[in-house]
Amino acid sequence: MPAEAIARIVDTLPGKPGVYLFKDVRGRTIYVGKARRIRDRVRSHLRGGWDERKQARMLEAAVDVEVIVTDSEVEALALENSLIKQNQPRFNILLRDDKNHPHLRLTESESFPRLQLVRGRARDRDSYFGPYIPASRARLTQILTYRNFGVRPCNIDIDGSWDRPCLYYDIGECAGPCVESLCDQPRYAEIVQEAKLFLNGRRADLAVDLESKMHQAASGQEYERAAHYRDLLDTVRESANEQKIAAKDLGDRDLFAFHRGGDRRDGAQSLESVQSPMSGKVALQIFLVRRGLVVERKQFFWDDVGEIDDTALLTTAVQQYYHGGTAIPAEVCIPMHLPDAEVLASWLRVERGGAVRLLIPQRGSKRRLLELVRQNAELAFNNRYLAGAAQRGAEALRDLLDLDSPPATIRCIDASNLQGSQIVASLVSFRDGRAEKSEYKRFRIRDLTGQDDFASIAQVVRRYFKRVRQGEIDAPDLLLIDGGRGQLGAAARELDELGMQQQPLAAIEKGEEKLYVMGRPAPIQLAPSPDALRLVQQVRDEAHRFAITYHRAVRSRNMLHSELDGIPGIGAKRRAALLRRFGSVRGVREAGIDQLKPVVGARLAVRLHDLFGADESGGTAAELMTIRPTTSPEPALSSESAHSEEPRGK
Repeated sequence: MPAEAIARIVDTLPGKPGVYLFKDVRGRTIYVGKARRIRDRVRSHLRGGWDERKQARMLEAAVDVEVIVTDSEVEALALENSLIKQNQPRFNILLRDDKNHPHLRLTESESFPRLQLVRGRARDRDSYFGPYIPASRARLTQILTYRNFGVRPCNIDIDGSWDRPCLYYDIGECAGPCVESLCDQPRYAEIVQEAKLFLNGRRADLAVDLESKMHQAASGQEYERAAHYRDLLDTVRESANEQKIAAKDLGDRDLFAFHRGGDRRDGAQSLESVQSPMSGKVALQIFLVRRGLVVERKQFFWDDVGEIDDTALLTTAVQQYYHGGTAIPAEVCIPMHLPDAEVLASWLRVERGGAVRLLIPQRGSKRRLLELVRQNAELAFNNRYLAGAAQRGAEALRDLLDLDSPPATIRCIDASNLQGSQIVASLVSFRDGRAEKSEYKRFRIRDLTGQDDFASIAQVVRRYFKRVRQGEIDAPDLLLIDGGRGQLGAAARELDELGMQQQPLAAIEKGEEKLYVMGRPAPIQLAPSPDALRLVQQVRDEAHRFAITYHRAVRSRNMLHSELDGIPGIGAKRRAALLRRFGSVRGVREAGIDQLKPVVGARLAVRLHDLFGADESGGTAAELMTIRPTTSPEPALSSESAHSEEPRGK
């Protein structure tokens, strides 16, 4: 592909982590690269940076660029390694090391399993986890498993006959199965199963089990044991997200997912009377997994299947894909139940000449990988069908709102609250129909009591456009307000006071597919302009989603406070020391000054006694982890840039 051709398409590539593949005229992969932001990395090939002659030859030979998005750069690296090994692209051979990434092996073939760091996997009775990228992540996971679960790191033969445990037990990295009185075989087997849940990424199941054990221990006044489970529960919840690009076993499987026009994700219309211009269009993605690694991605498109429902579409896709000799794996993962699943599975078994399992993953790594396939199907759909639709929508808005040019940058404001409390607002930004998450803003509404959407919108407009007027940020080509005439009027008054009357402004109310514009007595119906409607809904729905997400986060943060939080002089360590010493908040309340002194000192003991002395309410031994709403409201915050919700590589 000539350099000028890449320059034309590079802006259509996603600004997400993933893998990109340069293809030659025969469809062969000639180069595989990974990136934190695919668009920027592909653009960098135009500027050179490594062997200029080799890069020039690669650009001359390439005729196409394909992309596969992932959730992080770490996952992209794992996928890149897999695709390079599978395709052996000629422009990667001198640049990439073909060694295997590290795995963790749990030796379940032994009576007392060990956790080992290994390179690659073998077909044996042991369990393998990974690959881990970088290698330090494997070592960190191994140490966490030793310290938090007690899986043994030693290589000795164990029969429980030792008189005393070794050093690993003393430093807290082993449960001590070498001494039967410390940890017998049934107890060690339970430890191994908990560790497997952790290593397999089944954090939700493990968290439920640990929380139950924590409360049982607290109810039985076994506070040290309860504290152990509490700390382990925190570790499980805070541990890094599991990699999705590598499966947890050595099996072969294909994963099917699709995205079709009319889904709410592509901004389709909510009114049944409005026909989406994307209706009938479908993008299908198939990921091929061999020996636990994604080795290839295939994609297909249909332009006119509006009368076919999802189940019939998926059944037809599976039949057409495997008809004619395409290799069929032992497992085919699909996103939904099919009415004729048994018939389809029987046909696949005949075609393969062996057993085939038609599976709908519900949880775990297969479910997460299937969701990644769906995300890639949505991306392929947007790249093929919506790139032009966004431009058409902007042109339609120009005509509807009498603008000088199509609005390239559209920003939208939405407010969220719960019965007038914890009021927040969001501002999202779209450029050329694509979300600019680095430009998203979150606001805590200040000095406002009770529910007042008009005042909330006015405050956000005032705070944001003061920065615009001062030249700190650029004004959008169009400002949308999520609301009706009242919210529109509040925003317009603030812009007038700031001397920014020329700022294009409109409002769209939830459930109302029409635009309100100042100075026009009647709203503008968007139904006759489906591209404009889709674009406006897409921006409005994203602003609403972002506001709701922020409001939930603020509400949860305000709830997660102990009664000891907020007391001057009581930090995390002293709070933990008080709970260890007295067992619960109630125990702290009932303690005398002399009892408190050894833990927090004389001055703070008097302060705590004065605060809690008159309060005889609440508290049980199970309050080891009691959380209650804070009594003091969180201070109002200034607007802040929102972090992108796309996972990032490290």
